Amino acid sequence: MTLESQMIIIFGATGDLTRRKLLPALYHLERKQRLTACTPVICIGRKALSKQQFVEKLEIERFIPDGDTQVIQNLLNRIEYLQFDLEEGAPEDFKKSIDALQRQHSCTANKLIYLALPTTAFKQTASLIGTLESDAGWRRVVFEKPFGEDLESAKSLDANIRTVLHEEEIYRVDHYLGKELVQNILTLRFANEIFTGSWGKQAIDHVQITVAETLGVEKRAGYYDRSGAVRDMIQNHLLQLLSFVAMEPPTEEGTDGLRDEAAAVVNTLRELQTSDIVLGQYGSGLVQSETVPGYTDEEGVDDNSTTETYAAIRAFVDTDRWRDVPFYLRTGKRLKHRHADIKIVFRQRQHHIVGKDSKPNMIIIRIQPNEGMALAFNVQKPGEDDETTSVMMDFCHHCHFGPNTPEAYESILRNVMEGDHSMFPRRDWIEASWKYVDRLRAIADLPVRYSAGSDGPVEADDLIKRDGRVWLNEEPANEKITLASFG
Repeated sequence: MTLESQMIIIFGATGDLTRRKLLPALYHLERKQRLTACTPVICIGRKALSKQQFVEKLEIERFIPDGDTQVIQNLLNRIEYLQFDLEEGAPEDFKKSIDALQRQHSCTANKLIYLALPTTAFKQTASLIGTLESDAGWRRVVFEKPFGEDLESAKSLDANIRTVLHEEEIYRVDHYLGKELVQNILTLRFANEIFTGSWGKQAIDHVQITVAETLGVEKRAGYYDRSGAVRDMIQNHLLQLLSFVAMEPPTEEGTDGLRDEAAAVVNTLRELQTSDIVLGQYGSGLVQSETVPGYTDEEGVDDNSTTETYAAIRAFVDTDRWRDVPFYLRTGKRLKHRHADIKIVFRQRQHHIVGKDSKPNMIIIRIQPNEGMALAFNVQKPGEDDETTSVMMDFCHHCHFGPNTPEAYESILRNVMEGDHSMFPRRDWIEASWKYVDRLRAIADLPVRYSAGSDGPVEADDLIKRDGRVWLNEEPANEKITLASFG
């Protein structure tokens, strides 16, 4: 399906986000012939560059490996580079430049505006975006996270944005919601009756949500040392995953029904206690055969920094469906393996017919890598009347659909172009998540140390062991899950 004609305007176009994510996403939309002839891409930057110089700086072939040469050229033909200083440029000059490009490309008045900038830069762009309002077409503005750094700053940012934009014009990006397997959580739940009837406390023992990284802070030390794992990952990605798992079926059709239920989950989270939280900071260690420095030895990090690079929490959703079912969330840098997944662990019921060795059933949603879903269930061992073993029924996403399924940013751009808000957090969800995270940060103990290349601090093991459970870790070598019994 071809998308509606629109002008795409990217602020901060000389940054990494444009090269690494936005242009590859547009390439795939171009390859699939989703863009109309009247869809120019206006890249705005402060540097004085010709279009050719700008294109050379993009290094587009580097970020689109094995790309179709003709498709790349078609995309480059759409690109215009506009030099403009956000601090010193006049809004009326900006509007004249955009209007001229609109006439040049015979565009409609529809405008998709992507702020590939920190949200703190919105004040600099607000007056420019204000000039692009038109009765002849729509205006949609995309914001990258972080959307504030606490509840107070999130409310302030939202108030500033709403002086220029209406809620229906605002798209707040959480790129995890663009991932195919995250969107498939809703399909798994609501399109499969075999799961729908058992999705809650009557059948589920607990849920584990993990986003583990092997990388350190890389070149993000300036940002990360102010943020930490809680604000960088828990507040958005992990709480979004929790919302999708725990939400009630939307009763209202369309975007708002889904977002109503997502906000309801975060608003019903039980107040955290200090004993529900473990923060950690990595020391030196061996990660995938490479010796790496500790966090405070990383370039750009304060020697005395107490910023957490690991966070684990035990959360409860106080609704009739989930009351007293623990959700264990963890995320960290410089861990043993890179993986993001959700494990829904069912109650373990022993019965004299099947013997005493059965393991809990489990649904595993692998977000990355090896995207897919698996179901663990028990079968009787051949020739053994009273012994069972747990086996895995595995769905491999790329094996079934092929390797060219949409990446997160392709889905994000397509949804904005279609005016679909369903995968973009709403204002009330943002504020509820910050309220929860602000308390977390206020009551948490200081980070404990863990070795780079480990599964995280031993204190995080204690967090879950107190409940008679263990963390379920990936084993990438054979793509199996370590199953365990629970007390």
